[in-house]
Amino acid sequence: MNVLAFGAHPDDVDICCGGTLLKYKAQGDKVFIALTTSGNIGSNLHESREEIAAIREQEQLEAAKRYNAQVRFLRHDDEGLQDTPETRRAVLNAMRWADPEVILTHFPGDPSTDHAMTGKLVSEVLLSLPGKLVPADEPPIDKKPSVFYWDTGAGINFLPEVYVDISGVMELKVEALAQHKSQYAWMGVFEPDSLSEFCRTISRFRGAQAGYKYAEGFRAFRIHAYMPNFKLLP
Repeated sequence: MNVLAFGAHPDDVDICCGGTLLKYKAQGDKVFIALTTSGNIGSNLHESREEIAAIREQEQLEAAKRYNAQVRFLRHDDEGLQDTPETRRAVLNAMRWADPEVILTHFPGDPSTDHAMTGKLVSEVLLSLPGKLVPADEPPIDKKPSVFYWDTGAGINFLPEVYVDISGVMELKVEALAQHKSQYAWMGVFEPDSLSEFCRTISRFRGAQAGYKYAEGFRAFRIHAYMPNFKLLP
């Protein structure tokens, strides 16, 4: 089975569904990661957008090794993601590239602009996957993937309807997250704890809700002919 994690920035995937991806890898599934931006404003320590984007892409590639994942960077500007024909085409291409049975992505109600737009675009181009007349560079695919939205930052305005127990892979999740070294300083601008502690806190909180030590929470996207199959979650 192919699984696509579609994030807005490097580190989103590792924070929000890294444990779930590790479980997919363990059961022999193929993992793909696509990112709408390279996070090119995510630092106060580097002098240019190009420099931090290159650093963050390399960090994502290192983290992706934990899932044996292929990675695709769409390279739109951080904090400036817009719904345009060009962006839709890029998102559709990435979805067709992965040919997934499952897509994990941002909740369209996420307070973060890039997060919300990424989730919106993934949801809205879903029905274009088989369309041969839709402008795209990747060929149409016949699969009808189940789409699941992962948690928002700090769980704000997000109520999971399903939980994945990640207790057995939590330390591996933190190891993947540790590859995003540039973000430990950047997130320190917003958080009193380290990025790993922030991630552990949210996972512990969702775990407490579900009766596990650590968990990741998801909501399903529903649209005619593309209803979610919860049995595809690990």
